[in-house]
Amino acid sequence: MAGWSGGEPWTAAAFVTFFTSRVVRSELKRQRLRRHTDDAAGRANRFILVTAAGWLGAGVLALIAALTGEGQEWLFVAPLFLVMGGINLYVALR
Repeated sequence: MAGWSGGEPWTAAAFVTFFTSRVVRSELKRQRLRRHTDDAAGRANRFILVTAAGWLGAGVLALIAALTGEGQEWLFVAPLFLVMGGINLYVALR
């Protein structure tokens, strides 16, 4: 539709999702303005949830990229991303 013949847009989206989650994690970790009512445990939980979202989002997009013809290596990467996201989600919800 947009002139792409394979899974290139999905690969790009997987990278953007993964690295955007890393930027958000960095901001959560190094909060610029600390308040006296800072909730460190809440911030840590948000950090883990953002990490899980990044892994899961990138995993789903990598899987779509693999299925649309981007390359077989994504079939090896996507399950790892999904497992890492699942582990982080499990930790966040415990």
